[in-house]
Amino acid sequence: MVYSDILSWRNENGTQLWCGQQLIGEMISSHSDDVIYEDQIETIREGLFLWKRTFTAAKNDKASYRLTMDFAAHYEMHYYMIPSVSYNGNAWGKGNEPRGLSLNGKPWTYAWHRTAVAGATYSEGAYWSVALFGSTDYSQQRFSCSLEREEERVIHRLIWPEEETPLVYKDRDSYGEALSTERFLNPGEQITMTAYLVVAPVVQPKIAWHKMLEEAWTLNRKLTRPNYSPERIWELSLTFAQQSLWAKDESFEGLCIGLMHNGEDWAQIRHYEIGWCGQNASYANSFLSDYLKSGNEESLRKGLAVLDCWTGHARMKNGLIHCHYDYILFKSSENEVQDACNLGTAAMNFMEAQSLARKCGVERPEYLETALGICDFAVRKQGIDGRIGKSWTNDGDIVDPNGTVGCFLIPPLVMAFRLTKKREYLEAAEKGYRYYVSELMEKGYTTGGALDTYCIDKESAIPLLKAGLSLYELTENTQYLEWSELAAWYLASWQWHHTVQYPEDSELFKIGYDTFGGTAVSTQHHHLDPYALAFVEDWIRLSDMTGKLIWRERALAVWSNASQGISDGKLMIMGKVRPVGSQDEGFYHTRWKNAFQVSEWLVAWPSAFRLEVLRKINDWSIFE
Repeated sequence: MVYSDILSWRNENGTQLWCGQQLIGEMISSHSDDVIYEDQIETIREGLFLWKRTFTAAKNDKASYRLTMDFAAHYEMHYYMIPSVSYNGNAWGKGNEPRGLSLNGKPWTYAWHRTAVAGATYSEGAYWSVALFGSTDYSQQRFSCSLEREEERVIHRLIWPEEETPLVYKDRDSYGEALSTERFLNPGEQITMTAYLVVAPVVQPKIAWHKMLEEAWTLNRKLTRPNYSPERIWELSLTFAQQSLWAKDESFEGLCIGLMHNGEDWAQIRHYEIGWCGQNASYANSFLSDYLKSGNEESLRKGLAVLDCWTGHARMKNGLIHCHYDYILFKSSENEVQDACNLGTAAMNFMEAQSLARKCGVERPEYLETALGICDFAVRKQGIDGRIGKSWTNDGDIVDPNGTVGCFLIPPLVMAFRLTKKREYLEAAEKGYRYYVSELMEKGYTTGGALDTYCIDKESAIPLLKAGLSLYELTENTQYLEWSELAAWYLASWQWHHTVQYPEDSELFKIGYDTFGGTAVSTQHHHLDPYALAFVEDWIRLSDMTGKLIWRERALAVWSNASQGISDGKLMIMGKVRPVGSQDEGFYHTRWKNAFQVSEWLVAWPSAFRLEVLRKINDWSIFE
């Protein structure tokens, strides 16, 4: 159905959108007689409309005005999204992030820089969906959005000037006072605001919002350039790992989790993690890759030392490994759990490590043995429905069965089948993948991947994309490719589609930070980070498999965004010179902690992911 042929704007002022005899929605006003408005609507292409509302100040004196563009969708709402902020009300999890559409009867309003698409709100009914978002022209920045449920209709609203009410979500599970600003107009003064309206039929529940993201990307996409060449990024990342992160601690030899400033200098945080934030296994593989590229004996020695340390001391008889080496050093297992994110990451890297070591002229069968031990544990623990779980005790007892995060164990199961040809690995992978992807289809979100929170997030969808692509390549079943793209769209809902202009006294302005292409963390943590580096290669693979350029564009935007703030050894931020190759974990793109500043947490994983991308993609010219 070409639905633009049957959509029409009707009534005396042309403000009602109809499909045949069904009223889909209408442009309405929440203003008093103190402001006069006039609407213009233009069809850009199928289902995408440019909406301009011209306001005329009608008060007798210069006065402050709250101006809104309101679209009422005429249906009972079945699902809604405010990209990166709210996924159907954020019902899943244990945090105190904003839930629902209101607090104590007052609608949540969010600033345009807090949302992944500028001021975007999306809703869907049984048959139709509506999305409204604002223009990012500099003259129209500093606005907000809200979504309100009424009886048999939904109000999508853009608001000028910027406000965040009834409270500002300013830190994990905590709030500040409401923000309000003023915009003054003289009598008779006119101002025109611009918005985009996206209307699409609901063919399948909880996916029509893909069109909103596609249109927002098409309207705002731009060519971005990385701050460094890929060769220089490889060099900077290796230097950071081998000089700033390298640690020896009793039996441990590897990398600490990151650096924090102690008032005098940057100091190591002596916590050691195999995957997630610490990324010891991935770093080790990059060291081996560096030896193969350059012949650097130090890289070979350190790469093998890391892998030998973990396989020699962290393995357990039941197939698990200690994901945090600290517990080995402390000789205590109190409160220790092993999680799917770390275990899956470790298994994938140990399989790769055996191959890399062999290319380096070194045989290490224990690397593959460690990986297969993790896979065997996952097979044993998998339920009849396919669920594997989130975390376990050292004895293998389940601690938390919930969350999409369990899918992190699916990619190594696929790889284990490739290496061993044992059918039980493939059967477990397919059964598990169907379970976890069904969660995304049924709920419209994924959960539990960001281990320092317990909420709806971005990271938990990464293995859905990776595993789906691998299963498609292995089985040639196109359903896996379709599911991969479903995960890719969900990940895209966390990606910034616009550039925010920051105050000149902010640290983000001083370092020239561009939000475009970056991704937010979770509904509980409202800041940008470069974690999307973890799926840059997968978006590029998806683009090649589907022929859709948008995935390559999004991947390259991530790469460019993630190159910002990498220190060359001379970079000074907030009065402190940064070590070579270091980068902040968090960029506070909105009113979060110290608004529009940076985290000053020089964590291990960004450089690890950059190296991982470069060791897996041979054609570095795409990153120039």
